[in-house]
Amino acid sequence: MVNLHTPSTASEVRSLLGMTNYCSRFIPDYATKTEPLRKLTHKDQPWCWTAEHDRAVSQLKDALVTAPVTAYFDPEKDTEISVDASPVGLAAILTQVDPKTDEKHVITYASRSLTATEQRYSQTEREGLAVVWACEHLHLYVYGKPVTIYTDHKPLVSIYDNPSSKPPARIERWALRLQPYQVTVKYRRGDINPADYLSRHPTKHAAETSRQKKVAEEYVSYLTANSTPKALKTQDIEAATQSDATLQAVAEAITKGNWHDAVKSPRVDASDFRLLERVKDELTVSASGNLILRGTRIVIPKSLQEHVVNLAHEGHQGLVKTKSLLREKVWFPNIDKLVEAKVKSCGVCSVATPESKREPLRMSPLPAAPWKELSVDFAELPNKEYLLLITDNYSRYPVVEIVKSTSATTVIPKLDKVFSEFGVPDIVRSDNWPPFNSKEFATFADDLGFKHRKVTPKWARANGEVERFVRTVKKVVKTAKLEHKNYKQELNRLLRNYRATPHSTTRVAPATALFGRPIKTKLPEMSTPCSDLEIRERDRTAKAKMKNHADNRRYVKPSTLKEGDMVFVKRADSRKKSNTPYDPRPRTVVEKKGSMMTAEDSDGVPITRNFILQKCAFSRGKERRECHY
Repeated sequence: MVNLHTPSTASEVRSLLGMTNYCSRFIPDYATKTEPLRKLTHKDQPWCWTAEHDRAVSQLKDALVTAPVTAYFDPEKDTEISVDASPVGLAAILTQVDPKTDEKHVITYASRSLTATEQRYSQTEREGLAVVWACEHLHLYVYGKPVTIYTDHKPLVSIYDNPSSKPPARIERWALRLQPYQVTVKYRRGDINPADYLSRHPTKHAAETSRQKKVAEEYVSYLTANSTPKALKTQDIEAATQSDATLQAVAEAITKGNWHDAVKSPRVDASDFRLLERVKDELTVSASGNLILRGTRIVIPKSLQEHVVNLAHEGHQGLVKTKSLLREKVWFPNIDKLVEAKVKSCGVCSVATPESKREPLRMSPLPAAPWKELSVDFAELPNKEYLLLITDNYSRYPVVEIVKSTSATTVIPKLDKVFSEFGVPDIVRSDNWPPFNSKEFATFADDLGFKHRKVTPKWARANGEVERFVRTVKKVVKTAKLEHKNYKQELNRLLRNYRATPHSTTRVAPATALFGRPIKTKLPEMSTPCSDLEIRERDRTAKAKMKNHADNRRYVKPSTLKEGDMVFVKRADSRKKSNTPYDPRPRTVVEKKGSMMTAEDSDGVPITRNFILQKCAFSRGKERRECHY
């Protein structure tokens, strides 16, 4: 209340006066103190805020937080809470009624800002949240005794006071949180609700958000792999469409417009027909009459649907990737259900798929053009060979080369071969493996004229795009072993499908983004091009959504470390019980570049790591352990 915001409009002045008028009987000379403010609320009065108004607001602030307006909490008195919610905040005012004089005294004021997610709630949900938040925030006062809550949102009275009500799911969950309290919700008009001004001018503090994950894993028995399906041709789809009574009826309905009559045929599957009818404005028939399209996607007959899903799942892409590839090429009713059933019943995928990890918080900007910035990494194979992985950071187009070792003399010729086929990039990003730290690689980069950028040591997420693809190719190697197949051929199948599948960020296939045209796969297609502006907008939107989601799930705080600060470095072997988590030797921060920090010990030996935004409670003189290395 001491930090109450100054009104900026006549409407806000009215709201402020509504709150102070609630306690006006206890404020000496109330009319005199509020006279300058009441003049601003007159209809023909121009807005002009002066020092006189500041003094009036200051006097009201002092009066609202001192006796006799405020009083100590008395467990024997009746307790009331006035709550309100605005598009930006929540507010609650706890008052008690003196049974002898029937006078109301304020016990405490409370308000907070809404989080970004809460601001997207409906008004009913925000008002419902205000009731729950007020009880939990004022738990010390209201637990174990009856309390009356006044709200200016009348629907909440029938929701919270009616056990048989069927509110929205979110409010239904909040109602369960109110069960420990003896709450009676009553309605009070908004113009006499004293919490209105506080809700529109809340404190900057917002409640920490958290998201609980409920993960249900499904174990399935190992299934013997089927033989590799043959490629599907357009002629096969036409032949199957001719023998599908439902699609023939749909084709006739599209041509003649008699959807009502077409469904009456006894051979027609009524449920599938109705699903196709829902998108009838998007359907068209080919000139031959044997092929139905939804937009640019071919409608697959029922007899070929499982075969199409098997083709898309070649290489054992995950659920999202398999759906994305299918949606790019074909369509049929209940396509998502069939794909989910296929992927979840795939024993090889269940055995080889690891638990998903958290996404990084730092988003890299999209390069200026394709093949300008590349990311490079290695994947080690069980047979002591390595996969050299190269990913274009613009198109996400992957290139994979098999190498016998990770020495510079082996890796440089492979990179030179790739650069001769696709061109020399401007920047190559890599980790700190031995070949990338060698003098030969520095000479190679200088000779071709590209800049070599090494990510922070011990921080694989800085090279996240290619690091994620490492997991994908390792899964292929594992599935090939389980199926007793040649992993090199399975890797080629994965690359063919991966390059033709729209990326989850840009929603454009990597091959299309790099070459400007789609590449042919086993699936039939009718594709449309995508512009650079669309790719950039999709990339920006997806990364912003990803960052917002990750930041809201964890506690995020900017680092306060700067050059000259003393820090302790986290041990590489900190998991050993005999060791302390940190090296006791202090180091001085000598350079800070983004999330990368370099610190030196007393001998001048530098060490570079990425800091974690977590402040440790430790100090000794100038030595502060404020980051983990």
